[in-house]
Amino acid sequence: MPKAPSRFFICFLLITLSISCKQKAIRSKENIYVEKHVDSFIRAGKRYQNNNLDSLLCTSKDLTDIAISSDNKKALVYGEVFLAQYYWLTADHKKSMEEPLKCLNNVEKWDIKQAYPSIYAIIGNLHKENANYQLAFSCVQSGFYWAKMNKDTNAIISMLNLKAMFMQTRYEALKMPLNDTSINLQLRALKIAESNPKFEELRVGLFDNIARYYFDNKDYKNAINYGNQGVVLALKYNRQRSLTYSYNWLGKAYYLLGDKQKGLDYLNKALQIARNLKEPYREMELNEDLYGFYSKNGDYKTAIDFNARSQQIHDSLRVHMNEKQMSELQLQYETGKKNREIAQMGRAKQIENKQILIISGISILLIFFFIILFLQYRIIWHHNHAIKKSNEKKDRALGDIAFIQAHELRKPLASIMGMVNVIKAMDYKVDPECISKLDEASKELDTKIHAVLSHIKEAE
Repeated sequence: MPKAPSRFFICFLLITLSISCKQKAIRSKENIYVEKHVDSFIRAGKRYQNNNLDSLLCTSKDLTDIAISSDNKKALVYGEVFLAQYYWLTADHKKSMEEPLKCLNNVEKWDIKQAYPSIYAIIGNLHKENANYQLAFSCVQSGFYWAKMNKDTNAIISMLNLKAMFMQTRYEALKMPLNDTSINLQLRALKIAESNPKFEELRVGLFDNIARYYFDNKDYKNAINYGNQGVVLALKYNRQRSLTYSYNWLGKAYYLLGDKQKGLDYLNKALQIARNLKEPYREMELNEDLYGFYSKNGDYKTAIDFNARSQQIHDSLRVHMNEKQMSELQLQYETGKKNREIAQMGRAKQIENKQILIISGISILLIFFFIILFLQYRIIWHHNHAIKKSNEKKDRALGDIAFIQAHELRKPLASIMGMVNVIKAMDYKVDPECISKLDEASKELDTKIHAVLSHIKEAE
């Protein structure tokens, strides 16, 4: 009878374990599904940033919704990344700076290192567009560091391309194009991109920037060569934003080689794409280029229209105000980061102080304990020493007693025993001399017994 409950209990445990394992397996499958879903949205977002800003915004929202429903931190971070890119491409620089700085905090908090290069690329581009090259290069250097740490070849190529582009922009702004060494970076990145077909799409931006380098250095034929290669791949991968750059360098190069109409046609095509993409900053840049070339062409009326449009966009973007705001935001982020580091150091110092107090307290207790042990040892040692001395005295006393018993007590005792035997032999007729000797022997025996008692007292 007792076996039935035990069997029931075992069956219950097995069923519970089975249900628990199934639930874990279901949760694991759900997590894998969510992760794959998130990765597909991230891939889509990276494509949309070059051709469809509305879709980029929708992808950002979708990732944020997934993050809220599943607590997926990666989805939340990339939702913020794509939102920052949307704000950057639509020239809302203040929001575009706020988002990646917020995103950096989350990346640091949740250790999503693969997002670092994308975030630093956005911040670097913002600083570059506002001519803050020192911060721009600092950001691209951070992005390149994380690309290498993540062993992300795509990000490494992108960061090399971005750094070269920043160098080109700076040299152009300083009117020193001949000192531009960015071509070395571009060719290095292109070599990596051409090492594997999976990096083919990344070559688009490289071709654009190499075309720009040759245009800046008045090598218009090479500018057209690389510009055309950029167009082929931009069309293949539907990279509309990249097309605006490819057409831009082709248009400028053809114009300066003498085919002015073809050059203006390419520039107008680039402008139309920028308008379709709703990218005001890119549109402003192309309006400025068209203003310059129509002025050279003698069509001043058209040139004035492009200049007016460029100025209108420039004023609406409040570029100089953006520069100040972004620098302040960057400073706030760096200050906040330093404050967090200081706070962490403060907490670490508090913990260290507590540890020092605890260690000090334990040390004092140990010292006190060892002092007590030492004192107890001294007391025990003195006590044992006293006992040892006492035992030595007793041993000597016992030796003396043994000697007295063996030698000195034996003599008077033998005399007494002899006198007793003499008295017995004389039928107990006592001779006065015998009594005298017996008295003398008994006194001697009494003296010896007192001596023994004295030794015993001394030994105590």
